[in-house]
Parts: sequence; C-alpha cells; structure tokens
Amino acid sequence: MRLKPYILISCLSLLSILLLTQVSCERDDICAPDTATTPLLVIAFISAETAEAEAPVELQIKGEGIDELLELGTALDTIRIPLRTNGTLSEFEFTVNSNVENDSIPANTDMVSFQYTTVEEYVSSACGFRATFEGLSATRENTTDTDNWINEIIVQSLNVKDETTTHVLIRH
Repeated sequence: MRLKPYILISCLSLLSILLLTQVSCERDDICAPDTATTPLLVIAFISAETAEAEAPVELQIKGEGIDELLELGTALDTIRIPLRTNGTLSEFEFTVNSNVENDSIPANTDMVSFQYTTVEEYVSSACGFRATFEGLSATRENTTDTDNWINEIIVQSLNVKDETTTHVLIRH
C-alpha cells in the first residue's frame, strides 16, 4: 500500500520529463524536406540542325578526378549534374556512343569545363549551409580531337540558385 504514492510520483516525473523534451524542441531543429539545398546544374541537349530537344546517344558523364560515372538514366534530353562546392571549376567528360556494341561507331568524348563563383548561404541550424553558384561560364576544352560531338555550349542562366530552369544548352 505504501508503494502507490511512489509509483504515482515516478510516473508523473517521467511524464513531465517527456513533456519537457517535446516542448523544448524548436521548429528549426528539423530540416524540412522541401528546404532549398545546393542546386544541381541543369543542362538541356538540343539538335544543332533543328534546335529541338534531342537526347545524345548513349551519353555518359564522368567528373574529372572522380572514378564513378554519374547516374543519368537513358535517352534524356535534360540532365542535372553536381558542381564542386569547394572550388570555382568543375570539369566533366561527356561521352556519346559509350555503350554501342557496334565497333563502327566509336565512343566520342568532349571535355567541358564550368567556371563559377561559389556562394555559401546559411539556411538554418538544422540544415546548415547550401551553396549557390554565380557567374557561370562553360567551355569545351580544346583537344586534338577534330571530331567534337558538341557543337556549341550556351549559358542560359549565369546564376545557379535552383533546379527549376535550364542553366546550360548544349547543341550537338
């Protein structure tokens, strides 16, 4: 009979502690899924002849100094790729006809460089910082290759702040 007050006090104490931990949690302790994060560079491919959207054949993209290929999917006329946040230059090898089994159509690689200024923006204590990119420029690197598959690179947006617009057009 004497244990009932102790059990009641223990239960009330435990309930009070749980309630205080729930109340003390602030809204910005959790990073919401719809919070803006570091955007990817949006690239659209268009035909050099018709100026219509056209997916490159068997496209593979590999970042300079990175062993793995970027996962893109197949037959896409628009892709999203990450830019380096710890520098001002990202270089990629864009290869078409990469998986063609017919030896009469060899793979063709063009090196593309993206230059920019990285700007870090504070989001919240839970989400930390995100990077955006300003002053974007793009060039196809000069190589001894006379068979470039990329005809022209057009920067549509100098600032990369979201993934809702196309930043770069590649004519091929």
